[in-house]
Amino acid sequence: MEKYSEIDPSVFSELKSTMGEDFLVEMIVTFCEDSKEQVALLKRALIDKNQTEFTRAAHTLKSTSLIFGALNFGELARELEQDGREGCFAESEEKVICLCDSLNALQDVLKDLCHG
Repeated sequence: MEKYSEIDPSVFSELKSTMGEDFLVEMIVTFCEDSKEQVALLKRALIDKNQTEFTRAAHTLKSTSLIFGALNFGELARELEQDGREGCFAESEEKVICLCDSLNALQDVLKDLCHG
């Protein structure tokens, strides 16, 4: 699970230098709030077998996490997005659990990097 909270330092550093520290803090706060909502949507869509909502939530999590350099988390979200496109909900349950379990750790790492 720990690998899903890893951040690629070069991606994060580039983002920080491009956006500036103040804006980066805002981006991380927004990510933390939005990602909780997206995970809730993902879980609900999994239960409802709603392919469109599942794919959309996974896509959003993928895109936003990759911005910060959360490459493993983003890859897991990409796999979920693909599962959603293919309607493979049976194969997604464990991945969704893993993604959910990893989210708080990822958010903590991002906050620490931002203030570190």
